[in-house]
Amino acid sequence: MFYHLIMHTGCNLSCTYCDRDDFASPDEELYDYNLSQTITYDISKLKNQIKEDDYITFYGGEPLLALQKIKEIMNTIPCKGFMIQTNGILLNRLEKEYLQRFQTILISIDGDAEATDRNRGKGIHERIMKNISYIKENGFEGELIARMAITKNSSLYHQVQWLLQKGFENIHWQLDAMFYENSSFNWYDQYNLDVKELLDFWIEEMKKGKVLRLYPFLVITDSLRKKEKARLRCGAGFANYTITTNGKISPCPIMGSIKKYYCGELGSSIKEMSVNSPCSECDILDKCGGRCLYANLTQHGGKEAYNAICQTVRYLITNLEEKVPEIESLLKEGIIKEEQFEHQKYNGVEVIP
Repeated sequence: MFYHLIMHTGCNLSCTYCDRDDFASPDEELYDYNLSQTITYDISKLKNQIKEDDYITFYGGEPLLALQKIKEIMNTIPCKGFMIQTNGILLNRLEKEYLQRFQTILISIDGDAEATDRNRGKGIHERIMKNISYIKENGFEGELIARMAITKNSSLYHQVQWLLQKGFENIHWQLDAMFYENSSFNWYDQYNLDVKELLDFWIEEMKKGKVLRLYPFLVITDSLRKKEKARLRCGAGFANYTITTNGKISPCPIMGSIKKYYCGELGSSIKEMSVNSPCSECDILDKCGGRCLYANLTQHGGKEAYNAICQTVRYLITNLEEKVPEIESLLKEGIIKEEQFEHQKYNGVEVIP
């Protein structure tokens, strides 16, 4: 099992994705507004919940605002691997002994300085890059994953190219859509063109023997080739759960305060959840696995916006399917190898943007 631990509900940044006034309206029956900012449950209860074969991902808000509690958990709870999703600003506070124990660090960075600073704040990009140097210099040898947010002002192709040129080997992206009301989607056509251009580049690199770890491409292609029947790619509600600061358990971090969707609490059994309509009736559900569970269940942007973003997913999968025969040929010729598609499932990446 994979567990996201909400370490701190606050954040030290005011990114454009979160610092806005058009999220869902206040609803006392739906949302839990009494969550504590930091963990209030006894760590011994968490230790009883986590098994040695489980994975722990530290999450927020910004999890490193609760650095001492992170270290306490790492010192107390044995598990198969530790991961963290962070904005990267406080990574330089993690001592070497802890950095070396992380299997995966996912850092929010939107590409070059112009894009990152526009979305996250002036000077943030420079601080992130300095801290990336810091963690490498201090012994982090795990998987470093760039977490991109793509907005209507971003070029997916340009920003992924920038990250690759700067040495990022693992990249995923998420569209700034369907998490709030009044979502606009008039920029999706350009996004699709970027997907196509990036996919063509991905295949050209394969011809040179490189399988770039662009997670949406990598994971979907791997399961298409194996003819796997997909479930939610993030594992939310069946393989991946979130433990809130008060010990309640939700299917994913973004739903951590929605008490309507709580799946249990520390020490109790956990119920499974899955996507509803329209995903449950979609003809490509077994290939896609379903949209974000939060977006599916709440549909804050409305049906039109939901359908629009689903068309981008269909476009992505259709284009990947068309490339499978060529990829199979490259494998058969020995230009690329099966192991280049190996990946850790449910490690927090966005596979369906």
